[in-house]
Amino acid sequence: MGDLKIRGDIVEEQLWPQKPTLIKPIPQRAQANVPIGVGPSFQQRQKPSKPLPKLATIPENDNLSTEENTTNEGGAAFVDANNQNISNEAQANTEQEMERKFRRTISNRFSARRSRLKKLAYMAELESKAKSFENTISLLREQIAAEQNEQKLLQIEHHTLKFQMAACEKQRIVLEAEFKKNKAEADRLCELQSRMNA
Repeated sequence: MGDLKIRGDIVEEQLWPQKPTLIKPIPQRAQANVPIGVGPSFQQRQKPSKPLPKLATIPENDNLSTEENTTNEGGAAFVDANNQNISNEAQANTEQEMERKFRRTISNRFSARRSRLKKLAYMAELESKAKSFENTISLLREQIAAEQNEQKLLQIEHHTLKFQMAACEKQRIVLEAEFKKNKAEADRLCELQSRMNA
């Protein structure tokens, strides 16, 4: 015999035997008017002066329902714990994913900023080079214009010198012809004088 416990409280001690008891059938009476159980040895049971205290009994269905409730509560607690673990893992995974996305976004922003700054620096360098090239081109254009003017002056001077050279050449030819003529005249006069002296 054992104690039947529900939620830690002893309710009732089982007083019935574990094995079933064989009950014999009641023999039939000769007299039909004699009630069953009335005989020479029959003694009418007297009612007790004080009623016996009733023991609290728990039906088997209640015991089964209690065990089922305990099992259901344990299973529900396990399911709740499992769901809590799954939700915690999902929340942790979500937080990790959000952190990865945040880091990726920050990295992309820094990369875009670096590329934008590099592009701006490259554009500024190209603009400065373009300005320096424009200044150099303007200076070279001025130098080219000055050289062209000087070339024109030199060409004019060259033509002038050519005319002067042509004039000098003509004068040289005239002077040579006159020199030859004067020499011939001088030779003739010398020969004439020598004849006169002879």
